[in-house]
Amino acid sequence: MIDFRYHLVSLAAVLIALSIGIVLGAGPLNDNIGSTLSGEVTKLRKEKEALRQQANEQRRQLEGHDAYDEQTLPTVVGDRLADRDVTVVALPQAPDEDVEGVRETLETAGATVADTVEVSEAWASTADDATTTRSDVGDTALDQLGVDSAVPDGAQRIDQALAVVLTGRSAAQDGDAVPQARREQAWTSLHDEGLVDGPDEAPAAADLVVVLGGPVAAETTEETDTVDRAAEREANIWVALTHLIETHADGTVLASADAEADTGDASPLTVARTQGNLAEGVSTVDVPSIPMGRAAIVLALVQQDEGGSGHYGLGQSADGPVPVLQ
Repeated sequence: MIDFRYHLVSLAAVLIALSIGIVLGAGPLNDNIGSTLSGEVTKLRKEKEALRQQANEQRRQLEGHDAYDEQTLPTVVGDRLADRDVTVVALPQAPDEDVEGVRETLETAGATVADTVEVSEAWASTADDATTTRSDVGDTALDQLGVDSAVPDGAQRIDQALAVVLTGRSAAQDGDAVPQARREQAWTSLHDEGLVDGPDEAPAAADLVVVLGGPVAAETTEETDTVDRAAEREANIWVALTHLIETHADGTVLASADAEADTGDASPLTVARTQGNLAEGVSTVDVPSIPMGRAAIVLALVQQDEGGSGHYGLGQSADGPVPVLQ
């Protein structure tokens, strides 16, 4: 049987321990804990302020770089494309401000820029009626142009038809000139079926072509490290169209932002920069929205006209910011 004195001793020990804890908590330990927490808070505030200042400084530097690039852009591109005819092809994902900015830069470079040709979403639609329409219109347009079908795997006959309409050339760079009347008929066929939008009449035949696009959105908005298959398929269609244009023009540049990570979006730029695809020989620019990117488009057209090609911008797969011309 446990002695009553044992209970008294145990109770006294508990009371003494509680008392010691209260005294220490309200005294030296409390001061140490409070000082430590206060020091950590002060440190975090200083780090936050330093990061804020660093972010502001980086923003000022970027704004300064862009302002400098904007001011020097006319000098960099001036007369580079004098006496050249250029057409801008805007894919459905191309931002309007990119289209306008690139057109202005091409004109600053001395080029004669035709009315923008806008390609519609129907060009890449997977619906059965859209597929049938594209096939029928492609056949009709090629017949109107008087050109035999010569389409590689992965491309469409309407790709070839639009390439001939844009450049006025029946085949590759040394192909025969296609009469204006034939180009008008084919343009009307493409335009009336809603496959393209732009001028009522076929744009002036171009030596050089800029294809402007953007990332194709994934069908889901959930974060993923896998590219959406439908988006990738459409991106491939835009690359195939660019390839057909490139085989007819003196120079072709595909300009598009890359897709953001973990979105599932697909960019035609990424496809075009993958070895073994149809776009081999097409030059690309991944930052068409900034002055440096627009300068790269002009210089890439010059390089293309001289028989070269490359990938330019700020992306990891770029050969450099801008072409180095001889």
